[in-house]
Amino acid sequence: MKHASSLFFVLMLSVLATPADAQQQDGTVDVAILCLNDFHGAFVQNPYQDIPGAPSVLQTLDSLKRVYPHHLTVSAGDNFGGSYFYTATKGQLLPVFFNEAGIRISAVGNHEFDDGQEKLADKWAANPLRPHGWDLKYLCANVLDPAGKRPAYMEPFTVEEIRLSPTRTVHVGLVSLLASSAQEQISASKIKGMTFRGDYTRVLDSLQTVPGFQQVEKAEIRALLMHIGANMKDGQPVWNDKNTEELERINTPLYQGFLAGHSHDPVCGHINESRKPITQGYWHGNYISVMKFRLDTVSMQVVAVEPSIVPVRARKRAELTPRALHLQQQIDSLLDCTRTKAGTALGEHVAYVAKNLHHDRAQRYVMSPVARLVCESYADAYRRAHKDKFVVGVSHFGSIRSGMTKGEITVIDVGEVLPFQNDMQAYRFTYDELLHLLTVGRQNLRYGWLQYSNLDVEYDDDGVAVKATYVTPKGKCRKLKGTDPITVVVDNYMAGGGDGYHDIFFPKNRIDVTLPSATDCFINYLRKRKTIGEE
Repeated sequence: MKHASSLFFVLMLSVLATPADAQQQDGTVDVAILCLNDFHGAFVQNPYQDIPGAPSVLQTLDSLKRVYPHHLTVSAGDNFGGSYFYTATKGQLLPVFFNEAGIRISAVGNHEFDDGQEKLADKWAANPLRPHGWDLKYLCANVLDPAGKRPAYMEPFTVEEIRLSPTRTVHVGLVSLLASSAQEQISASKIKGMTFRGDYTRVLDSLQTVPGFQQVEKAEIRALLMHIGANMKDGQPVWNDKNTEELERINTPLYQGFLAGHSHDPVCGHINESRKPITQGYWHGNYISVMKFRLDTVSMQVVAVEPSIVPVRARKRAELTPRALHLQQQIDSLLDCTRTKAGTALGEHVAYVAKNLHHDRAQRYVMSPVARLVCESYADAYRRAHKDKFVVGVSHFGSIRSGMTKGEITVIDVGEVLPFQNDMQAYRFTYDELLHLLTVGRQNLRYGWLQYSNLDVEYDDDGVAVKATYVTPKGKCRKLKGTDPITVVVDNYMAGGGDGYHDIFFPKNRIDVTLPSATDCFINYLRKRKTIGEE
């Protein structure tokens, strides 16, 4: 990856540059693919999470487009999901932002399925703020529907045109893949019957027979736009996928570079035996990926490809351009008028946090203090209406997205900690079933340890739960016996098979109870506590 100083130079160049003659003295021209990945609906600037905010992302893109007047702007997927603002406002601003950014092509990420296949196919058709004429083309070649065909709302590839002059056009061919492991990160009910193929090379080879693929082969610029992640190891990019060997075999000259997403790491360099350029811009709009293709205007052949990632600086309101400021004003308007499912305004103050409460999503093998509060809020929501003796809240690690900064916190701050507003469910467990769930949760090394409340658990060296003691809300310990009924409160994503928790881990004797959404449980609990972090 480029050094920070180099990235800063590129960013400053992009800020200060003005449109220039794209033709080089040697008869070449630079064409850039600008890529945003794993934005996750992070519209609102958040210093704790290092989120620059959509207006700052838009302003950086505008600057880069002045540096590279010949460009195509795309997304590598996970455009939403993980943002409370996005969920609470029903994603109204995503088409507005993407339209302003010029994004009309996106890989399919796992979070694209958050609202189900019908919503994905709909692509904001009913959104009152959807700009006239804007559309989003979803690309994915390796996902099949229950009939064994590619869903109609996805295309395996596309060929786009970039005008170099009134008489000359360059063609960009993009082929897209989604990580086969994505199905483990999506509620089973949302993708019932679908197949996520991990034999990536065979999928790519099979495209040779698909009508229209010859146009990709003829395109001067060709790249893989992938929601498949990579990381940096010893200064070099490496794949982060359960089908890494398949990815390492992609060495054909057909594809000149990889535009990646999914693993939430900044990546820039060259990968595979053929040393193909690869970029991945972290997440939340922290970086913009730039894949620069130098094109010989006589032969119309690519003579060099240079990857880079450009950091996005969080800008103050006074620093925003008119276009970016207009987007900020739209965000502010929704913050003022939008309410939670329970009717709470997003800007309402909820509680005071006496000290910074950290939660690092990269440190998955810990019991997070923020996650403990979340699980306590689940159990508390059930106790408000029911007097069961033993009530435990549990959560998969991935649902908690952030910590909390010292000071007064608002609904939007709380929501960004727990953004999904998942429905809550309660189940009756036996002691043995609880130990089984705790064991599965401790051994879930892919997605992180199970988080829980009101329990003191002993594990053996293999992560097997051998004993669990119940701890009351007042801190008293109660020994659990094999016949004790234990109420476990959990969100429907985890109970439905998300993050590796197959639904067989949950007993069929679900309790018929109405609870607030996960986020509202947390908001209500913090409001009840008033001050957090004094203990």
